Amino acid sequence: MPTPEEIETQGLLVVDRFQACAAAPDDLDAARLCDADLARLDELLRGAGAA
Repeated sequence: MPTPEEIETQGLLVVDRFQACAAAPDDLDAARLCDADLARLDELLRGAGAA
């Protein structure tokens, strides 16, 4: 089960990634990182909800 700190850290990382995507909408690498980090946040939240 993920800790609240893990979820918070990942959530903040996702916010940073979204900001990077907004600043450079044509940057595919930034978009891929955002997608991967958002998927990780989803996994953490689902893991927390299953417990």
